[in-house]
Amino acid sequence: MNRLVGLGALLIAQAVPLAAQQIPAAELPASGTDTGLEGKYDAQNGIAQLIRDKSAEAARSKIFEDDRVLVFMPLPDEEVVTPGHVLVVPKRMGARNLLDLKPDELCYLLQTVQKAAIAQKNGLGASGFRVQSNNGLSSSQTVYHPHFHVIPSFGGKAPGTPAPRRTLPKPEYDAIAAKLRAAWPK
Repeated sequence: MNRLVGLGALLIAQAVPLAAQQIPAAELPASGTDTGLEGKYDAQNGIAQLIRDKSAEAARSKIFEDDRVLVFMPLPDEEVVTPGHVLVVPKRMGARNLLDLKPDELCYLLQTVQKAAIAQKNGLGASGFRVQSNNGLSSSQTVYHPHFHVIPSFGGKAPGTPAPRRTLPKPEYDAIAAKLRAAWPK
């Protein structure tokens, strides 16, 4: 459970863009070291752990799963960008970012991103959505397993206005997850 809570914090932090120039030069890796675009895959990263996790707590966060992809909401104890925010990840281990995916894997992943947006529209009444993927340290990638954030938006705010961050109470979290599952395209 603690590892999953930490995963949510890392993934939410990743959803907030960080300009490369904000990373102090002293904190950037030396040339030839791990930058996120190259390096060894960590099979213990938070996404890999969630893919393998069959616990009831992990199941609460899972919106859709098949043999190739997993779609999940950040855990209910974590701060979320917008209620209904989901992550779409390939289940194959070994890829660190989008450059490591085979073309058919990327196509399937994007088809699933589209289905997530349809579920947000039909199940939650989203009037728009944003898709985000950070790849590499300088793009603020924090978990080195490819993934897309699909973040719904709702009417009534000026374009470009960020959604307020808040923690979802468990009953609201469960209700949103149930609506997304029920609206998942067949």
